[in-house]
Amino acid sequence: MISLAKVLSGEPILLAEELYFYQPTIQEIVDMGEGKYWALINLWTVKREEMIEKENEQTLQLDDFTVWRGLLLASPILRKTLVESCAILLKTKVEFFDISGTIYIGEKGSGVILDTTFYLLMKELCTRITPSSSASEDANQYKETENMSERERELIAKMKAAQQQIEGAKGTLKPEDFLGDRVLGLVAVGGYTFEQVYKMTMLQFNMLLQKYIDIQSFELRTALSPYISSEDGQNDNKFWLG
Repeated sequence: MISLAKVLSGEPILLAEELYFYQPTIQEIVDMGEGKYWALINLWTVKREEMIEKENEQTLQLDDFTVWRGLLLASPILRKTLVESCAILLKTKVEFFDISGTIYIGEKGSGVILDTTFYLLMKELCTRITPSSSASEDANQYKETENMSERERELIAKMKAAQQQIEGAKGTLKPEDFLGDRVLGLVAVGGYTFEQVYKMTMLQFNMLLQKYIDIQSFELRTALSPYISSEDGQNDNKFWLG
């Protein structure tokens, strides 16, 4: 299991002898395009139900890796995506051996065969660097109940407004400007320079931005706690550190 602290460091992670996992910086992601970046990550984290439209007796006999590898070998587009993904995330090349159905990653003599173990390790790492739903993004964060006071409803509205203020008014932005808007948000609230932000990995960037949202949410709830009457409102205000 790869620890969060290990991935947050942003340092290359050793996967095998002379083979490392590298996280692109925000600057590198901007250069390649955010859409392409997520495509290279999502290649490793695609779910089984997304790979198989409908299970049958034959597919039920196959594990996830076998299904995933079969799709890669059969699709020129996915092959190209794997090559690009390994070039950016592993800084190495890929070779396909169609007769044996083997995929080799790395230089000869210092690479590895793409097997179940390596696939699961890459899947874990790519899942780790993909932001998951946090407390302030969870639907329960803004849950309204019938017994809420008017003050609580005002609090919920202010919480939503605070998050939108940090993340930016996305409804007025073009998709290609979403990342730039988040960069502005972190510079504005975090005291970082643009140079510092662009040197961050996507995980570092998103988790710092989310932590500022959590802090502001905690401070808002704490300030308005005397006016919260319902049991839900009293229990939702968790300290942001942890």
